[in-house]
Amino acid sequence: MIQLDARDKAILLELQQESRLSYAEMGSRVGLSPAAVHDRVKKLERKGVIRAYKIQVDPEALGLKLTAFVAIRLDNNFTGREIQPGLEQFHQIEEVHSIAGENDLLLKVRTSDTKALEALIYRIKAVPGIARITSTIVLSTALEGRPLVPGESDESIELR
Repeated sequence: MIQLDARDKAILLELQQESRLSYAEMGSRVGLSPAAVHDRVKKLERKGVIRAYKIQVDPEALGLKLTAFVAIRLDNNFTGREIQPGLEQFHQIEEVHSIAGENDLLLKVRTSDTKALEALIYRIKAVPGIARITSTIVLSTALEGRPLVPGESDESIELR
C-alpha cells in the first residue's frame, strides 16, 4: 500500500468528484499552491494511484435504460481469463468481476430494455465455457460511482 498524507488524500477526493479542476482551484480547496498540487498529482500518477481520468456518461441519455447483473457459472474446465476474450465482444458489458461463491463471474450490463437483455444473454450463453447464467434486473440505483475514501479501513466504517 502506498502511504498518502492528508493533502494527497484531499487531492484524490477532489479529483474523483471533479477531475477537470484547475491546479489553482484544487490548491485553494486543499491549502496548497498550484505548483505543489501539480507536483503531487504527477507523483500520484507515477505511483499508479491515479490510473486514468474519465468522463461519466448518463446511460439513459444513450438509450441504455436497463441495468442488470448477470451471474455466470463456468464449466469446470474453464477459467474467467479463458472466456474473457469471448465477453469483450459485447459492448453492453460495463464490468466483469471474478467472484467467490456459487457463481464464477458477475457482469454489470446495460441495455435498452428487457428484449435487448434477453438477446444479450442468449449471445453470452454461446461463449464456450459458460455452463449457466442467471440475471437480476436493477429497479433503481441509490449509490454508484462514489469516490473512494483513501486510507479508510473496514474497522472505521460503522454499519447501522
